Amino acid sequence: MGLLCHDLMRVCTGDFAFLVHVFLTIVLGMGWMGDTKRPLLLVLAAYLLITVGYGIVNPLFEAPDEHFHFFTIHKLATTDQLPVISLDETELEFLGPEPAQPPLYYILAALISAPVDYVNAREQVWLNPHAWIGSAEAVVNVNRSIVTPQQQWPWQEYALAAHIMRLFSTLLGLGTLLCIYGSGRLIWSDDTRPALLATAMVAFLPQFNFIHAAVTNDALITFTCALGIWQILRLWLDSVTRSRLLLLGVTIGFAALSKNAGFLLWLYSLGVLGLLWLRELKIEDQKLKMRAIHLQSLIIDLLTVSIPVLLIAGWLWWRNYQLYGDFTAANQFVLIAGGDRGYSLLDVLAEWKGLWLSLFALFGWFNVRPPEWVFWIWNGMVTTAVVGVILKIKDLRFKKEEQQSSLLNLQSLLNQRGFTAVLLFIWFMLVLAGLVMFMMKTPAAQGRLLFPALIPLVMAFTYGLMEVANSKYQLASIRWLFPVLAFVTTIYCLFFVIRLTYALPEVVEGLPPTAVATNDYNLGFGLKLVGAEVGVTTAVAGDVIPYTLYWQADTIPAIAPEMKIEMLGMDIENPDGETHAYHGRGLYPASLWPEGTLIAEDTFVRLYDDIDAPVLSRGFAYLVAPEEASDWDGPPAVGIGTVKIVPTEWPEPAGEPLAMISNGMVDSVAVTAVAIQPSIAYVGDTITVTVQWEVINPPNAHWTTLVHLAEPNQPPYATGDNPPRQGHYPTQVWEAGEVINDDYTLIVPEGMGDGRYPIWLGMYDSETITRLPLIVDGQRQPNDAYQVGWLQIVSE
Repeated sequence: MGLLCHDLMRVCTGDFAFLVHVFLTIVLGMGWMGDTKRPLLLVLAAYLLITVGYGIVNPLFEAPDEHFHFFTIHKLATTDQLPVISLDETELEFLGPEPAQPPLYYILAALISAPVDYVNAREQVWLNPHAWIGSAEAVVNVNRSIVTPQQQWPWQEYALAAHIMRLFSTLLGLGTLLCIYGSGRLIWSDDTRPALLATAMVAFLPQFNFIHAAVTNDALITFTCALGIWQILRLWLDSVTRSRLLLLGVTIGFAALSKNAGFLLWLYSLGVLGLLWLRELKIEDQKLKMRAIHLQSLIIDLLTVSIPVLLIAGWLWWRNYQLYGDFTAANQFVLIAGGDRGYSLLDVLAEWKGLWLSLFALFGWFNVRPPEWVFWIWNGMVTTAVVGVILKIKDLRFKKEEQQSSLLNLQSLLNQRGFTAVLLFIWFMLVLAGLVMFMMKTPAAQGRLLFPALIPLVMAFTYGLMEVANSKYQLASIRWLFPVLAFVTTIYCLFFVIRLTYALPEVVEGLPPTAVATNDYNLGFGLKLVGAEVGVTTAVAGDVIPYTLYWQADTIPAIAPEMKIEMLGMDIENPDGETHAYHGRGLYPASLWPEGTLIAEDTFVRLYDDIDAPVLSRGFAYLVAPEEASDWDGPPAVGIGTVKIVPTEWPEPAGEPLAMISNGMVDSVAVTAVAIQPSIAYVGDTITVTVQWEVINPPNAHWTTLVHLAEPNQPPYATGDNPPRQGHYPTQVWEAGEVINDDYTLIVPEGMGDGRYPIWLGMYDSETITRLPLIVDGQRQPNDAYQVGWLQIVSE
């Protein structure tokens, strides 16, 4: 806890850090609290501190749909009207589909942020036009927006309003944790430990911290559903009263005004009330009047819950139907996403991995992923819980009552305490079914959409962990290892995943010795590329190539240029990989730089999967004018280093060496196969000579391949001399064990008569034009050339 406090104090500045310090001092110093409440307070205090930390460290609008939610609130606050869906491109850029969402979160957020003047937020927020959304493969442009000076501490205008909204979400998460604890106390009424464990596991779930540190209505629907499930459990496990039913109806109404999962909660509550009625039904009352009284009681209960729901949310369903022809307005999400994708259940199941990962720890716009060990920890804990449930599954088997009516059997089943697990499972399945149906129509494989079912999930999780801890193997001491592991994952994700992902380039004093100076190459817009270095020398297709570029701004550009890096190999029209972004991986446009300083920009290029390897790929950097300066014709690109790209696996040699080329001291390169196509040709035809080289010892020199169509000891009729692979994989980078397939071409010249002509192969030093020794069967060949075959030339 002390280390966490220290790190957050380092992140925070000014009055906010002082307030955090005071808060922790008060909470941690509550020695007068009883032992039962102190652990819960510590968990809640740690949750608040961690989640506020997420809200500070994670830049604004770097959470799913966060800027859509923020500007929907902004629209409501500035117009005093509920926004409606618009297909205008500008409106979609800022609002997305969120105006179709139930409005309660937006109304509350607008109210609490009302003292802040952020009317000009649209003009102040800078969205990244190249943001790579939805893929953890992103190596640049992970940011949806640019961190402008307005977002720096002390927060002002729109940044202050957004952070107030984030804090509101954090407090809603606190309410959810209290509901989880309360539900645990109802289920484990004689033991506080399971409830505390369940609360801690959610409090330190990285995805829960992340989502509740964002501007999002997920925080409100998660809280209202958790509150509703706690109320339903209280009805089921304690007692039913009119006031409790009325409060449940109010909660469900607010849930329905938060998100469409609230409608599912209403249906679920009605079903639970029906089961409660069956459980309490007295079958000995056989008279028609008594049966009518029982039925009347059920109807009154259903109305007591439903009337508040309809009064609170009914107007919204009617409004949605009038505006969109769908009382849930879900069709607007499908429309904006491109229409119904028509997925089957199997198609949806194929997306389970993304859903699973984002339930635990997937950040940004689903494009920032922690290391695998974070998922190993959570998957390990889930597996442990499943084992615990299996070990005690027999305790969930319900006893059968013999020789009783079906109603008595049903009542006996409903009265067994294990049926509570069935009730919770039904709620989880209802939420999951709703999500699956939505996923069939539009992309929505997001773990946060299962948060309304957090109580069933965490209760089953806790039950399994407790059973393992209390098993015959006497593992009770490891019970608290689980929240410790969860705590470690969320702290790591905060400081070493999210913080580092959005870290800005550093200001340095000078070029390090590993960098190659570029002679202060001026690339336009007042920007000089002072030096560059590439982080790897060898790679394979699909790898990420790290570059560090050293820039200096003689003048700060009024309009930020974009930077492009291309890695060029065999085909200059089709790069081996490329990056297009603002500087700083999209995070730090040059218009925000301090003038005259040296900026060390770490950036990355992901190689494409279809590279024609092996190849020595050359990196080039240049500036691209934004749309506002589209007529700018900047200087050419500058080289920033080369990377040797090799196949994932080298091919096997075609056979024993046909010839050996030496560097004068040792055998260097073997010719293992040669093919000539076509073998019969006309004047003007192009002949392809395919050669397979096997590297015995690295040449460590620049050699050129000799390919001649010639009579022995005569000047050639035609030549196809070229460095290997058209110069794109020169011999000075060859290494022992490599097997290289290469093509050379020559053209049959005019004036050649019919006949059979030999084709020769060899190599020579590119600088001295001296032929290299060529040996066949132990004998050095005349002219150091090897006859690889014959070409038959015929007349038209």
